[in-house]
Amino acid sequence: MTDIEIGGSDIFSDGMVRLYRQRTDLPFTHENAICFKAEISSPMRIRQTVTKLLREESKAADEHPFAWNPRFGYVTASPYMCGTGLEISAMFHLEGLHLIGDLPMALNALNGMRMNAYGCDGDGLKDVAHIFRIVNAQALGLEELELAARIRQIFSDIVKQESNARIRLVEEFPRVFEDAIERSLAVLRSCRLLSNLELVDIISPLKLAASINFLDNFTREEASEIIMSRIGQPPPSVPNTYEEQKELDRKDAALADKANRRFRNVRLNDFAKGYL
Repeated sequence: MTDIEIGGSDIFSDGMVRLYRQRTDLPFTHENAICFKAEISSPMRIRQTVTKLLREESKAADEHPFAWNPRFGYVTASPYMCGTGLEISAMFHLEGLHLIGDLPMALNALNGMRMNAYGCDGDGLKDVAHIFRIVNAQALGLEELELAARIRQIFSDIVKQESNARIRLVEEFPRVFEDAIERSLAVLRSCRLLSNLELVDIISPLKLAASINFLDNFTREEASEIIMSRIGQPPPSVPNTYEEQKELDRKDAALADKANRRFRNVRLNDFAKGYL
């Protein structure tokens, strides 16, 4: 067993709990729904956060009547949110599962548990950086705290699976891991054109490596900043003219030049070489 440290915060981020209620004293539309929401920093905070939001909802119910059906529970303008009206989501970086080949199986298992996993597509790439927003696919059939406990367990299991995948990557597939790191560095040092999402996708193995202190001159924090600042940007429009294509190439060339300079001195360190 390796002695590398793998933190859940390197896998789980941007957690959010939303509780939807539909007012009955206003027209029954999405715009007139009330959303109680709060951020969560780890799966262990889910139940506590839902309890807090339920208290807020209870106070608001004294002022605004909410749509409720004895058979279905709370009713909203969105059928997806009927029942508990509870939506729990978070971002997961699953590069380890991808590199050892277990990612498709993990995503299929989530689908079987009525959870949706949304990747980021663009620039000709699918599931960029293997970062997924995972969210419950339905809010019906359980009470709020029961659903919260179920999702907490699922999210905790995902973090555990990815943590184990990263350990296996170092112990059982070191050449695969080293190849992914060195390929990324080689491209970043020498590419001539680079789009935003290409950069994000290429950096993904480096974020994993940086999170376990395998790199010199590149940190987990910098990797996360690069990824999160770009992954939500709208993709550029498809160029329709020569001038538009030329301008797009100019931007991609500028980003490539910047990457060439930034990653020129990024290397696997001695700590990494003890494992790879």
